[in-house]
Amino acid sequence: MFTSLRSRLWLTYFLIVIMVLAVCAIGLIYALRQSPLLYRQVINQIDVSSELLVRRLDSIVDLPTERFILAFQNESRDIDANAALFNHDGQFLVANITGSEAALQLIAKQIDFNAQDGTDVDLFGGGERNKDWFYTVRSIGDNYYILTAIIKPVFQFSAIVKDEFMSPLLQAGAIVLVFAFFISLLISNWIALPLKHITKSAEALAEGDLIEIPLEGPKEVQQLAGTFNLMSTKITAGAQSQREFVANVSHELKTPLTSIQGYAQAILDGTVESKPAIDKAANVILIETNRLHRLVMDLLTLARLEAGTANIQHSEVHIQALLVNMLDKFSIQAEKQSIQMQMDHVPDVVIMGDGDRLAQVFSNLIDNALKFTPENGQVHISAEMVAKNIMIKIADTGLGIPEVDREKIFDRFYQSETSRKYGKKKGFGLGLSIAREIIQSHYGNIWVEDNAGQGSVFVVKLPIHRNKS
Repeated sequence: MFTSLRSRLWLTYFLIVIMVLAVCAIGLIYALRQSPLLYRQVINQIDVSSELLVRRLDSIVDLPTERFILAFQNESRDIDANAALFNHDGQFLVANITGSEAALQLIAKQIDFNAQDGTDVDLFGGGERNKDWFYTVRSIGDNYYILTAIIKPVFQFSAIVKDEFMSPLLQAGAIVLVFAFFISLLISNWIALPLKHITKSAEALAEGDLIEIPLEGPKEVQQLAGTFNLMSTKITAGAQSQREFVANVSHELKTPLTSIQGYAQAILDGTVESKPAIDKAANVILIETNRLHRLVMDLLTLARLEAGTANIQHSEVHIQALLVNMLDKFSIQAEKQSIQMQMDHVPDVVIMGDGDRLAQVFSNLIDNALKFTPENGQVHISAEMVAKNIMIKIADTGLGIPEVDREKIFDRFYQSETSRKYGKKKGFGLGLSIAREIIQSHYGNIWVEDNAGQGSVFVVKLPIHRNKS
């Protein structure tokens, strides 16, 4: 019970309605108990009784005191109130009800008769037996005052609720609860429908399918749906990447393992008997074993970089010196391939990073540039400062990289058709993936640009630690 969103919303509205009605009822009852509105009958009764006595006695106010007192007693017997007669000095003369004299005299002691205008009904508290009185004072001629009073009635809480408020409150509560029920249906559908879509998408995701969730409902639910869509996309992409990774690794391992297995089997079967043939088979096995070793080491390096567990040493690295070393390292290779390799002036800046890892990045980029640049081509290295970063560019005049491949070339095992057809050395497609992870671990970025149809330009952006120039 009350486990669904709809039932909990309705229960919440029900409790809120009941609480609001209860607070309003208690507040109104308290206010009315303190208000003269609840005692209007008593107040009217005092006014009528007081006015009646004044009219009856006003014409005989000049009688002697004894006769006037008798007239007051006769005229006040049939009124529904306590009445007392006082002289102009405030002295008690007589009361119409035996037993009320003490209470009426106690009220009179608190009254300034000269200040009474006979129009207001006041409340006197703390009388006999702690009873409160409503009273009014009217003057008769110049010699007498009439005090008319009634004990303040005590209204029980249950009587007030039963007589005045219970029926209207119950009717209002029933109407509001009906509205609350329909409102809870609307709101629960508004919220629950997107949540159902999320549930359906999660179930489909568990089966390997991706279902886009429409962004609808409250803002928070829309944010949840958007986050879930993003998560689903990343999970699907990750699963696809994992499948492709396994397929690519299997493919890369298949060829060298086949060669190793074939030559090893030939040696064991005696197919290869001569010393030159055995040496050739052993050489092939060694080459393929070294190839497998490089693949495993590259995969291990990439995995550590992606997991953030690679040992990256951060120290001061002089970019100018690093690039000069790269130029010296590949100058002989460039000369053998008849490729002109040159470097512009590089700003003498210092960055915080791992010199060996950065050398690995630039070695990979320059080696790729030489690999895909034909004879009599050029490889050009340049650098410039942009804001607080150093932008290093390695441009070549090779075949270039098609636009559709520029984002994919940093994916693991990805090799464009250009690299498959034109590459002088077969690689694994891991070098640029490793380079990107290394640069990102240095809080930088790497991307490739078109070289106006004359090759490719790889750009490496790194944050500057300090400028020596």
